[in-house]
Amino acid sequence: MDTYSAAEAARRLGTNTHRVVRALKRLGLEDARKANGRFCLTEAMVSRLRSELGITPRIEGFSTTEVKVVGALARAPLGLSSVRVLAGQAGLSPTAASRAVKALEGKGLIRREDTVIAAGRAREVSLIHVNRHHREWPRIQSLLRGAAPATRRRKRGQRDVPLRLRHLFWNTAPSQLGVATSGPYIARRLLTRMDFDGLAWGADHLSPSDWEQAAEGRGFDERVRALAHNLAREGRS
Repeated sequence: MDTYSAAEAARRLGTNTHRVVRALKRLGLEDARKANGRFCLTEAMVSRLRSELGITPRIEGFSTTEVKVVGALARAPLGLSSVRVLAGQAGLSPTAASRAVKALEGKGLIRREDTVIAAGRAREVSLIHVNRHHREWPRIQSLLRGAAPATRRRKRGQRDVPLRLRHLFWNTAPSQLGVATSGPYIARRLLTRMDFDGLAWGADHLSPSDWEQAAEGRGFDERVRALAHNLAREGRS
């Protein structure tokens, strides 16, 4: 049976050994460390690391953090509304994501665009997009096919819409704010309001079924329905 060291696993995942070792501790796999201090990882263990950390391909001319940011934007056909939301999608800290965004804007690979989305009513938003007209984009897009985001985990313990988002539900009865009982309604309201902090929260706490049912609601254009289906797919990954 093939086995891998922590360094070999890091190369396969496009990350560094320190990050792999920290992930092994989080996953309770420290018993894979031998008496000499080296890890001996099975294919199943590497698979668990892949789910925990994702796969970040190496792309010449770009740092690992920049590749994560570009990958997150490539998976968001509607764009993302803020660096904070982008950081969450890329699995980065806001500070690291902000530095990468500035670097990528300087290279012309990402851009910001004001657009109007029909979501119950016309709403203007400013979105961060990949610049698909950049001369480097075909090469980068090809290499990104080997990328895989870390598996998103629904956060436990959040039973109701949090207080910071209650302004989006100002005319909603308290009985309709429960995640377990009113998930499709909450998803529809988030899509109607198109508040990206709310959508980011919903991506972590609502089920794929909630988003799929919400996508069937009246008054949504095809772009909003596509967003709901994308959020459902993210929940299944």
